[in-house]
Amino acid sequence: MLRIRSATPDDAASLARFRVMLFEEMGRLEGDEAEFAHASENYFAWALSTEREVAWIAEDLGEPVAVLAMTIEPMPPKPGRPRLVEAYMHNVYTLSEHRLCGLAERLVHAALVYAEKEGVHRVWLYISDDARPLYEKPGFVPHTRYLKRKL
Repeated sequence: MLRIRSATPDDAASLARFRVMLFEEMGRLEGDEAEFAHASENYFAWALSTEREVAWIAEDLGEPVAVLAMTIEPMPPKPGRPRLVEAYMHNVYTLSEHRLCGLAERLVHAALVYAEKEGVHRVWLYISDDARPLYEKPGFVPHTRYLKRKL
């Protein structure tokens, strides 16, 4: 039976495992895999115990098969917006044998419902070209107004 539920700090190891698989599949898993997994688990355990991170897990017969996480960022207020919050969606990953079943779409929907309920002003994310249709369907559009610099 398939269900989607909110993640808790107890799910940190599962979220970290999916993050490792995501980076491995993208060909971007550099350095020590165990160290990356440990750092990711520590991050999720900490962040999910605060109001800075939320996540959802799709389970099939009680086993995680897909995940999505979202970092919540309070922003400085703007005129007319005394409370401004943005969210960065990340760690979206579905096990290959469960793809093309709508799980990622359901996870994105859950995250967007949460964001709207919590008054999030903007949700942003980085995507692959293959994932573009998944995010365009619920209304994500390209944004090119900012600059970035790696330090």
